[in-house]
Amino acid sequence: MSITIGLRNSKLGDVLVDEHLKPSLLTAIAFLEKNNFRYAIIGGIALSVWDVARYTHDVDLKVVVPKNDYTAARKKLRAAFPDRARKHIPENLFIVDVNINEVVVDFLLALPGYDELVVERATQHDLGDFKAWICSAEDLVVQKASAGRLKDLADIESLLRAHRGNLDEDYIENWVTQFAEALERPEILTDYHRLLAKSKSLE
Repeated sequence: MSITIGLRNSKLGDVLVDEHLKPSLLTAIAFLEKNNFRYAIIGGIALSVWDVARYTHDVDLKVVVPKNDYTAARKKLRAAFPDRARKHIPENLFIVDVNINEVVVDFLLALPGYDELVVERATQHDLGDFKAWICSAEDLVVQKASAGRLKDLADIESLLRAHRGNLDEDYIENWVTQFAEALERPEILTDYHRLLAKSKSLE
């Protein structure tokens, strides 16, 4: 089932996809849809759609790999987009980094389990002159909690404030707990609880 949602910048009245990213994003989405890759936009663009405006200079897409054939998926993506974005570092089996119209686009190949769930839970949003699949606000919180950088914690705080009372807290709690245990980083859960309590104190 698809859900179409339109969220606009309250200040500018424009859909929150920076103009310099649109051509690259549209090119990437067109390729994925033509080749039957299921995907979800994550990262800064997804944040903007969920009412957390933050400048981003690249495009991040979580991509489900048919039959878990990562070699075939990488080959197909590289054939379509041969200009690698990060030539100075070794290639990652699960990340295909490319340049499209001078914008870095990361195709993040989904691992079985949670990564695939991110795509399964994605909803289709109207971004003005096109539609795209965006990961849920809950999954943005989970992904940023597991990353745990200062800017990620700031994004979590903004998401919790923007959607106070409208998030599936049980879902978030479950996955944040699992990541904290799997990564042996209890601070992931501690930080999330602190930010959740802070957001609720504003009610």
